[in-house]
Amino acid sequence: MATLDKDCFIIPVHSLDRFLPAGIPQLPTPETADPSQVGPLSVLEVSDPKICILAHLMSPLEPIDPLLESPLAHPLMKQRAVASELLNEVQQGNNAVGGMLLANMERSSAEFPFIAYYVINTTQTDPAMFYTGVRGASLSKFEPKNTRYTAAHTLDLYSEVASICRPPLALAPNEIGSVKKGQTPSTGYIISVYKVYEGDDGERFERNWLYWTGARMIYRYLPKTAGLRRITLHKSVSSRGDKMYLLLCECADLLKDLSAAALLIPALRARLCGYTGLYRPIQTF
Repeated sequence: MATLDKDCFIIPVHSLDRFLPAGIPQLPTPETADPSQVGPLSVLEVSDPKICILAHLMSPLEPIDPLLESPLAHPLMKQRAVASELLNEVQQGNNAVGGMLLANMERSSAEFPFIAYYVINTTQTDPAMFYTGVRGASLSKFEPKNTRYTAAHTLDLYSEVASICRPPLALAPNEIGSVKKGQTPSTGYIISVYKVYEGDDGERFERNWLYWTGARMIYRYLPKTAGLRRITLHKSVSSRGDKMYLLLCECADLLKDLSAAALLIPALRARLCGYTGLYRPIQTF
């Protein structure tokens, strides 16, 4: 993988049947690949990396009693402080191999002003227990009786079902799942959130994920100055209920020139499909 010099699809073996993009009839293997036929994109089949993702989506804080709300109050700063405390608590628990707190850069219209993103090594930590612990801690820290604010907290466990990555792809075994390792001071994220009713996540639907998630549009039209590193699709692992999809687009130089995404984001939103926002990491481990 370290020798690759082209953009690649990285799809875990268990996700091939549903997330190998429509239009690719068969995944080439090292035994069947023809070295003389070099295409514009390399497609890789990789084993399960044994990681799971927990995403915590936070809606804006709303005062319990708006009439008593001080005009000098700063609920966004309060939410950031509490979310940061929660991330520190998770880091100190040593149950996640990586994590980051993302802040929306469009504060006035953000449906989720903050998103906490945790990477779990499933061979070391039980995802279900980790979920229970983080959910309990978040409910405790954002207790309305103490903060005098209410907010919706959406926590879900996800698996990485498909990625488009740009080289270099080398990653040491002890760095798998590390969030901080691959970031630069100008790293930014385009994040889209989708919710699908139970039973609507069929194979045909998921094989066309490049289109309905906007990943194809991002890949084709995001200016090179943004420094696209990867586009990763996550799917909630719950066996019952509605399904959540999280598309995370990481750009190494997005914060250097936000105009690179300024024209693309409205086009993604114009499809009236899901929620899309611009985020920057404010705390990582």
